Amino acid sequence: MSMTNRSPFKLDTDLITLRSLVAVVEEGGFSAATKRVHRTQSAISLQMAKLEERLHVKLLDRTSRSVSLTPSGETFVSYARRILELADEAVLAVTAPDEQELLRVGFAEYLAPQHLHSLLARFRRSHPHCDLSLVLGSGTAMIKALEHGELDMVFAGPEGENGQLLWEEPLVWTGMKESVDHDGAPLELVLMPPPCWYRQKTFDALARASRPWKLSVEANSVQAVQSAVRAGLGVSVLPLSAVQSDMLLASDSLPALPDTSVMIYVQQDSYQPYARRLIDFLLAGIEENLENRTVMLMQATSTRVHGN
Repeated sequence: MSMTNRSPFKLDTDLITLRSLVAVVEEGGFSAATKRVHRTQSAISLQMAKLEERLHVKLLDRTSRSVSLTPSGETFVSYARRILELADEAVLAVTAPDEQELLRVGFAEYLAPQHLHSLLARFRRSHPHCDLSLVLGSGTAMIKALEHGELDMVFAGPEGENGQLLWEEPLVWTGMKESVDHDGAPLELVLMPPPCWYRQKTFDALARASRPWKLSVEANSVQAVQSAVRAGLGVSVLPLSAVQSDMLLASDSLPALPDTSVMIYVQQDSYQPYARRLIDFLLAGIEENLENRTVMLMQATSTRVHGN
């Protein structure tokens, strides 16, 4: 029997519309979403209107200043993200190389995103012939391991040479008000041991500002730095993406800091069929959340900085 009517229980839309919906939600509006999906604001608005008409459900509450999800919209977007992830995995799977290879990846601990393991799991499902070895540590140690042939690629900061720039993000002071505002007292610092690029930039900034300091805690990992900062043992300098949502951005009275670069380093003159694919895959997955997470963190901490 031929069914000519659309079923109300089947999704009748395209992936482009779903990408537009997710972009509107994550970018915070139609105008901001245009750059991400490369469509005009009016085209995106029409897509959303047609999608809501097909579903017979309102997904977005729109005002002249903001866009927010309805309860139905929250549910639908969670499914939309899963559909898009599966579609992207399908493309990866059918275009993956056939070689059986071990890809040894080093990730500077302070750059590893919280969802790194889920990203790697998605990559591994789409590339069953690629075995992954993941090592976390300091950027300097990872780059040395790469130079000694112990790793195939390393994601780290600007510590090394011949790296490819992936993106830039600000360095920020993070810590509690009590760790900052002591008239004339040295600034109490929580830092990782040398060699550490962020440690040197901290000292350089304080020297330029003639700000006295003392090293209160020397922590051997980013997690240890984060724990010490949360405990109020001092302030630290971290990339903005390494500042957790329950950590405070420190005072504007502290010296200005430079941006930091996130780089990819690969073994020179070596063929690794999965390296470039993993770089592009991780870059897409991390960049998709980086700007949105930065905005959310700034908003979350702005009302709590210095205990306000």
